[in-house]
Amino acid sequence: MKKAYVGTMILMIVFLMLPGCARIQETFSGSPESREAQPAARYLDFGDVLVPGELTKVAKDSYITNGHGRLVLAGRVQGESLAQYFVTSMYSEGWTTLNQYKYQGAIKLFFKKSERVASILISENPLGTQVEIWVVPLGKI
Repeated sequence: MKKAYVGTMILMIVFLMLPGCARIQETFSGSPESREAQPAARYLDFGDVLVPGELTKVAKDSYITNGHGRLVLAGRVQGESLAQYFVTSMYSEGWTTLNQYKYQGAIKLFFKKSERVASILISENPLGTQVEIWVVPLGKI
């Protein structure tokens, strides 16, 4: 009788742990079921600068007039991947990469398109990542 009781208890414990094991496996394997839906990329104040969905606009620090100006964004995104995202998306929007460099933890990207120039500054800090996008007419530099 005691063996049947112990066997039943072991069987119950195994059945209780199975859903947790599957959830742990999903988490470590990175399967789509365990990931949350990523926000879609979108255009904000500039019609040809695509912004990742993980970034939100900081309105008090942004200034846009006549399709030119400064757009400030913030979010929790890794700087290196964000820089690669901008290089790829700006190229697909017709921008030409002029220069890019890293300095004291920040990444600076420069682009040109017909009569406009864009610069993107990506700065990481312990609380998140800040992106500053400037788009200005070429004659105003």
